[in-house]
Amino acid sequence: MEGTFPMKELINLRNLELLDLSKNQFVGPVPDLANFHNLQGLDMSDNKFSGSNKGLCQLKNLRELDLSQNKFTGQFPQCFDSLTQLQVLDISSNNFNGTVPSLIRNLDSVEYLALSDNEFKGFFSLELIANLSKLKVFKLSSRSNLLRLKKLSSLQPKFQLSVIELQNCNLENVPSFIQHQKDLHVINLSNNKLTGVFPYWLLEKYPNLRVLLLQNNSLTMLELPRLLNHTLQILDLSANNFDQRLPENIGKVLPNIRHLNLSNNGFQWILPSSFGEMKDIKFLDLSHNNFSGSLPMKFLIGCSSLHTLKLSYNKFFGQIFPKQTNFGSLVVLIANNNLFTGIADGLRNVQSLGVLDLSNNYLQGVIPSWFGGFFFAYLFLSNNLLEGTLPSTLFSKPTFKILDLSGNKFSGNLPSHFTGMDMSLLYLNDNEFSGTIPSTLIKDVLVLDLRNNKLSGTIPHFVKNEFILSLLLRGNTLTGHIPTDLCGLRSIRILDLANNRLKGSIPTCLNNVSFGRRLNYEVNGDKLPFEINDDEEFAVYSRLLVLPRQYSPDYTGVLMFNVEFASKSRYDSYTQESFNFMFGLDLSSNELSGDIPKELGDLQRIRALNLSHNSLSGLIPQSFSNLTDIESIDLSFNLLRGPIPQDLSKLDYMVVFNVSYNNLSGSIPSHGKFSTLDETNFIGNLLLCGSAINRSCDDNSTTEFLESDDQSGDEETTIDMEIFYWSLAATYGVTWITFIVFLCFDSPWRRVWFHFVDAFISLFKCV
Repeated sequence: MEGTFPMKELINLRNLELLDLSKNQFVGPVPDLANFHNLQGLDMSDNKFSGSNKGLCQLKNLRELDLSQNKFTGQFPQCFDSLTQLQVLDISSNNFNGTVPSLIRNLDSVEYLALSDNEFKGFFSLELIANLSKLKVFKLSSRSNLLRLKKLSSLQPKFQLSVIELQNCNLENVPSFIQHQKDLHVINLSNNKLTGVFPYWLLEKYPNLRVLLLQNNSLTMLELPRLLNHTLQILDLSANNFDQRLPENIGKVLPNIRHLNLSNNGFQWILPSSFGEMKDIKFLDLSHNNFSGSLPMKFLIGCSSLHTLKLSYNKFFGQIFPKQTNFGSLVVLIANNNLFTGIADGLRNVQSLGVLDLSNNYLQGVIPSWFGGFFFAYLFLSNNLLEGTLPSTLFSKPTFKILDLSGNKFSGNLPSHFTGMDMSLLYLNDNEFSGTIPSTLIKDVLVLDLRNNKLSGTIPHFVKNEFILSLLLRGNTLTGHIPTDLCGLRSIRILDLANNRLKGSIPTCLNNVSFGRRLNYEVNGDKLPFEINDDEEFAVYSRLLVLPRQYSPDYTGVLMFNVEFASKSRYDSYTQESFNFMFGLDLSSNELSGDIPKELGDLQRIRALNLSHNSLSGLIPQSFSNLTDIESIDLSFNLLRGPIPQDLSKLDYMVVFNVSYNNLSGSIPSHGKFSTLDETNFIGNLLLCGSAINRSCDDNSTTEFLESDDQSGDEETTIDMEIFYWSLAATYGVTWITFIVFLCFDSPWRRVWFHFVDAFISLFKCV
């Protein structure tokens, strides 16, 4: 539901005790609830509420209040200290600023207090909460990076916490008050400045500790306790400065770990075989380290519960899963950017795989035929050394969302169809595919990338697809005309037909293509459709509201996709959000002829237009001044004539405007973005003038009549005819002068000529 909340619908519910408005799209100020004296629970989380919330201070019987994930700003109202019966207060993920509100010291009944993810700054003293004897959960963090915890070494608070979260508080050491806690279950000190040795004493002191989050700090040495820890289930040490080998006993010390994240460090050497003793582990992230060697067999056999395995950006080598594994539950395997050389049969038994990323390795040979037996949703094998033809069964799985086989040596014909799920992304570029493009290949795709292959024939009359966003056919040997069927791809954002052998004129109907005019939806990174169900809920401190778990690990992970396109004189990759703002048309390096259609000026949201290296003639359309979002226009190496329209100087976002090597004339616009362009954008046009090329327009005798589009054609015709007549007269005169001079000299040729004349006269007299 959206809009302001309709309070008139609830005006008669005077005995209301619980009101849950969460996870909607309500906007505006907090509803006036002053007459709801019996209200005990109010959940307004995950909306777009803003403005004043002081009206809530009148709800004296309120016990649980959740205002998280809204757009509240300013300082938190001081009047909330009158809500003395509050047991749950969550104001996290808003824009509250200033210092942490001192009123919290008066909330004697509070058990759950979440102030995280706001804009608080200054010093926070634990004295504010030291006397809150019932407090069990305390969460504090700030996006401003200006919040600091005041050091109080002698503080002994009255509370005994189960959950402590102090993120982005500029901590350099573990706060001393934590040592006075006896039964911590969750400790989150991530995004701070902790240094030195990993505080393994936390594992020894708290026998019930289940979650320890220390990511994004500056810890340098990983030491583990000698005794086993049977309770810790989630440990995140990612993005620190560890650079040594992992302790050999890591699997023995943490046998019941379920979620282990060691990514973005500098861990070296091979994986300890003790990883195989983590029988319950479901999520393991070792990416972005310096691990090397092959995967230990004890690990491949022992971790039977593993669901997600991330090995990317390391130096693992050999075959991936050289022997049979015991990964019967593995759904996500991401091992890109390593040194793997082959796909072994050990992978064949992992039939649960839905996501496989082996891109940017050194894989050789062909894709095994048994790959067709998997029900992949995402398969990435790009930038390897794979070759041969593709198994036909690979393209018939309805589960596919992304298939990336680019940057290999695959050959043969393209599949006649691709059965994807909910419109898919298909990357077959930079291979050696040959033959024609099947017209049905486009049917179920959002992105079709066939660049840089050996495809031939004409662009087919594609089947109707109103949802395709990107069609990339650059760098093949396609011939024939640009089919008008492409004008029916109404949702297209990027159309790249460059570097082919296309002929004929540019279809005028291309203005029917949206290039951003009709945006039905945005393209975001796709989340993995697989989750881990943890039956063991962490305790929450609420009797009325549904509060989040103390810690919910994110197992989804956003899968990024990219589209490459040439713009602003360079080749860029557009991923996720940036793709939502890119609209481009590239027809360069073909054999196109005729005029540039004025209808292209209707593509008002297009950002890149490249028509260079063709044989286009005529004038630059005046309608190009309507391309208000354009950043790059390349019309170089054509046969264009006439002036550059002066109105193009109004294009505020234009960075590239290249018209070199044409037959343009007249003055170059000097205002707007044209003042930043140098002469390289205009060379090869002898009749152009202006400050950009240091050629004064006063020296050009034809400037005045070349400025007008309507008269330029006639006047150029007049100039050509005058030159023709003068050339004819000069030739006639030179011929007669040469003949007369020839007669003035005594020579055998002269006598032959006069003898011929005498004979002709005698013959004439006889007649």
